[in-house]
Amino acid sequence: MSAIARIASIFFLASAAQLASAGAVEERGNFYGDATYYNPGVGLGSCGQLHQDSELIVAVNWQQMANGANPNKNPKCGKYVNVWGPKGFVQVKITDTCPGCAYGALDLSPAAFSHIADQAQGRVKVWWNWA
Repeated sequence: MSAIARIASIFFLASAAQLASAGAVEERGNFYGDATYYNPGVGLGSCGQLHQDSELIVAVNWQQMANGANPNKNPKCGKYVNVWGPKGFVQVKITDTCPGCAYGALDLSPAAFSHIADQAQGRVKVWWNWA
């Protein structure tokens, strides 16, 4: 490897590390994980609003949601994610946090889950990204 290539790779790795530590990389790229569904109509979501099972909404795993002291003020609340599953695609609004979900996982409303899989499946693998 030439000296210029080594310097360029060191610069790239240092830049990537800085972006990652600042959280900038987190909202780019594709993620892979499990999707399940829940009933959002039973109470307030972590974003502080009531929602219905018929809405196209999602609870993002706690690691990627990264709530602060007041989750109602999370800047991810109200943003959208694109989700691809075995049955198709859906774009959903972030309204909640899934505390029991692993990194990369999403918990969808029943209406949203029905766009990507049959509810009888209960849990499916999905690809998703921030819209």
